[in-house]
Order: sequence, then C-alpha cells, then structure tokens
Amino acid sequence: MVKTWLIFLLLAVGILSADVKYTLRCEIETNDKVMLKTGALADAMRDCTSVILQTADRQLTRTGKMSQLIEFGTESVITIDHEKKTWSKNSAEKTEAAAQASMNQLKQMGAVFKLTSNPLTETQKISGYDAKGLVSVLEMSFNFPGMQQGMSSRAQMEFWVSETAPGAKEIIAWAAKSKSSHGMQVSPTIRMMSQFLSTVPGGAQALKDGQHLVGQLLQMGMQMETKGLADVLSLKMTMKAEGFDTAPIAASEFAIPDGYQEVK
Repeated sequence: MVKTWLIFLLLAVGILSADVKYTLRCEIETNDKVMLKTGALADAMRDCTSVILQTADRQLTRTGKMSQLIEFGTESVITIDHEKKTWSKNSAEKTEAAAQASMNQLKQMGAVFKLTSNPLTETQKISGYDAKGLVSVLEMSFNFPGMQQGMSSRAQMEFWVSETAPGAKEIIAWAAKSKSSHGMQVSPTIRMMSQFLSTVPGGAQALKDGQHLVGQLLQMGMQMETKGLADVLSLKMTMKAEGFDTAPIAASEFAIPDGYQEVK
C-alpha cells in the first residue's frame, strides 16, 4: 500500500519548468508494527525523498533506486531502474491504459472508490513562496472474494502550488497551451492522469478544481487510515520542496547511464 501511494505521489510531481533543481524531502509516520520492526519505514522514507531536475521540456525525478524522466509535449515517461540497470519508455497513452486496466481490475474484485475535492481559499507561505492549496479525499472500500470482512481506507491529500516559485511561470505558460482530454487546462501530469481520474466518482470535479492549481508544486501531504485488518493502520506522509537552485542543468543529467538495457 505504501509503495502504491508513493508511486501516485511521485507521478503527481511531474510538472514543467525552466532549469530548476531542488529536493523533495519526504517524511513518513505510521503505526504499522511490521514496517517499524523490519526497518521498512526507514527504507520507504529514503526511497520517497527525491531530487527533481526540470528544464523547459523535461523533468527528472531521481531517488536512490529509480529515476523517472518525463518528456513534456509528448508526455512520454522513461523509467530507469538503477538496481537492475534497465530502462523502459511508455507513452502517455500506455500509462493511461495501464492505470485504467488496474482500476478495472480492482473494481471487478469488489473495490469501490469515491473522490471529493475542495480548493482552499487561504494561501500559505511554503519554502519562502506564497502557495495556494487543494484538499482531496479518496475513500475506498474493498470486499475481495474470500475475505471474511470488508476493508476500507480513507486518504486525505493536500497539494500546495506556487505561481511565483522558480519555474512557475513556465508551467503556467505550458498549461495555457495544453488541455486535458476533457478540455481542461491542467499541468502535464494531471493531463496524463485525466482518463484515470475520470473513471472515479468525483474525479471529474477534482480535475475541474485542479485546473486552478497550476504552478510549481511546493508541498504534498497525505493522511491515510485503513480499517478491517487486525489493527487500524494509519499513515502520514509529507513531501516538501526545498533548496531551489536555478543554475543551468547539463543535458547529460538526463541521459540514460551507459550499459543500461532497454526493457520493452
């Protein structure tokens, strides 16, 4: 479950900017006894924190084990596995199709989803920049075959975006020229996820609310509670941008390392 949300949250960072490098610092709190005992929490925090490199046409999210390169305009996604020394490339269409297939499979297994969103009227200062926010709540219930009792989960997520932070004006300019498949002005990654979100009850409204949240992502937060297991599990994750550096970024930073094999 933690890895699934981590992927979702990392996908949510994919936004366009001029040359900007910064760290997306991640903190995780949980009462999961297994994670605490095995050291999985420390591993999750290490893998969650990432370095972001953005130019006018692409963005690289780099962790210790994986890198993800998004090519804006085409929205192609290159995933680099540093442990296996492999890389693969998927188009926006393939990414959306995979997300749609996963959603359909979960629904066939008895999963029910509901998404609500609420744009926040008050701004706040994050990393020295004014930011506006959006709160979304994803409610999920699971009645998988063979389970004696159902399981439910509620995740509240906050997204804070700045129109004045480094790279923000480039994001806004790109979004003004780009529309989602539903005709809404959104950031590149939200446009990639629009087909997926449109299948979730309340997702269309979330997309509509999200089009007002275009700029440099400064902070994301999530609080999730899962019931139906032996214990009620709680998880809190915060990702905050810090250490902005606007020095030019060399093209070599985005290159696939020598010797890595492509996986198709």
